[in-house]
Amino acid sequence: MGQVHDTIRTLNSTLRTLLVGVLLVGAGLVGWQGYSFYNEPQQKLAEKQQELESTRTQLLQREQELANRTEELARLGTELQVKTEQVERLETTMTLLKLSHRIARLHVVDQQENADSGQLETTVDFFEVNDEGAPIDDRRRRFKVAGDQIYVECLVAKFEDKYIEHSDLERSTAICLFQRIFGEYQQPQEGFELDKIGSRPTSYARGGQMSDFEKQIWADFWNIANDPQQATKLGIRAAHADAPSTRVRKGKTYELELRSTGEFTLKPVDNPL
Repeated sequence: MGQVHDTIRTLNSTLRTLLVGVLLVGAGLVGWQGYSFYNEPQQKLAEKQQELESTRTQLLQREQELANRTEELARLGTELQVKTEQVERLETTMTLLKLSHRIARLHVVDQQENADSGQLETTVDFFEVNDEGAPIDDRRRRFKVAGDQIYVECLVAKFEDKYIEHSDLERSTAICLFQRIFGEYQQPQEGFELDKIGSRPTSYARGGQMSDFEKQIWADFWNIANDPQQATKLGIRAAHADAPSTRVRKGKTYELELRSTGEFTLKPVDNPL
C-alpha cells in the first residue's frame, strides 16, 4: 500500500508540475500575445511618425532648396537687369559719341590753270547746312583758291565725354567756328575769312541765338586753350584749330561733318541736294 501511495503522490506531483508548466506556458503565450497586441500598433505608429518626420525633414530641405533657387534667380535677374541697362547705356553712349552733324558743304564750280603762274585754281561755293544737308541760309559764298587741295580752317572746342553721354544742354556736342578757306598753294593767312570771332556759328546753333556760355568760349578761346584749369572748369577737354582738307574735282560736292567728340570728316557727296 505504501508503494501505491508513493506512486500516486509522485504522479500527482508530476501532474501538478505539468499543469503548472502548462499554465505558465499559457500565461506566457497570453502575455506575449497581449504584449504583441498592445505593442504592434505602437511600433507601427512610431514607424509612421518616423516616416512622417523624415518626410517633413525632406520637405523642409526642398523648401530651403527652393528658397535658395528663388533667391539665386532673383539675384541673377537683378544682375541681368543691371547688365542689360549697362549694355543699353553703353550702346547709347557709343551712339552719342559717334554722332556726327553735317555742318557745311563745298561745291566745286570750276577748275582752271592760272595763265600767269600755271597753277591750278579752284572756284568753290561754301555754304553751311543742316542735318538734312540743306543750306541753312542764303549765305552761299564763292571763293577762288590756289590749288585743288582745299583746307577749311576751324576753331573747335571739344567737351568731356561725360557731358556728351548725358546730353548736357550746352556741352552735348563739340562746337566749331569757321575761320578761313584756302588752297594748298596759299598760306593760311592768305585764305578767305569765313566767320569772325563773336559771330554766331550757324553750323551748330541751327539758327538759334548763341548762348552766353558759347560767347564766353569764342571771346576767350585762345586763353581757354592755354589755361587747363579754366578749360576744365568749362568742361572742355581740348580747344584748338583744325583744318580738314581734301583734293577736289570739278562738279563734285563735298560735305564737312563734325562728330560730337570733335573730329572732322570731309568727304564727297554722291547725291547732293
